[in-house]
Amino acid sequence: MLYVACLSLRDISERYCITMASRESVRRWFHRFSSIFSVEERFRDSVALDETVVKLHGLRVYVWSALDVDSGEILAIYASWSRSMIVALKFIRTVLDRCLNKPLIIVDRGPWYRWALDRLGLEYRHQRFGLRNVVERFFRYLKQRTKRFYNNINSWRIQSIEDYAKTIAIIRNLHTRIKTQGGVLPS
Repeated sequence: MLYVACLSLRDISERYCITMASRESVRRWFHRFSSIFSVEERFRDSVALDETVVKLHGLRVYVWSALDVDSGEILAIYASWSRSMIVALKFIRTVLDRCLNKPLIIVDRGPWYRWALDRLGLEYRHQRFGLRNVVERFFRYLKQRTKRFYNNINSWRIQSIEDYAKTIAIIRNLHTRIKTQGGVLPS
């Protein structure tokens, strides 16, 4: 959590003496923590989808995200090297695995969404502002966190940026649930 709060691996392991573990141990803990990202399957009215660009070792990577518009819960995170109809189809299927019904999908006018949504027989709506702002706020938060690394995660593995985004999503979902339950931690 300290790494997500913009302390570097060196700060955590050496400078502030928060732990006596090495930088590599802290990095491994971070990636292991991201593996607990899970969302319960339930009925959802509408889901906002979007993607953003983040640099991974100087190369462009697209981080896809889906949020439940009503609860603000992050449903899925996916990282890819490209934006295409096939990648959109794969991501939307992942999102549908977390829904018991076929919700209304809210997207921007990206040409890769239309084919994938039509192929899956989903109802969708194009929107630039309004309900899609929840996903834009998450991306703003993600980019604020990666700004510590000059918007450049220094790794060659695409899984690194996906793990980073999932860890932020875990913390954000927990924060959202605490706020909606009157400041009580969920059991």
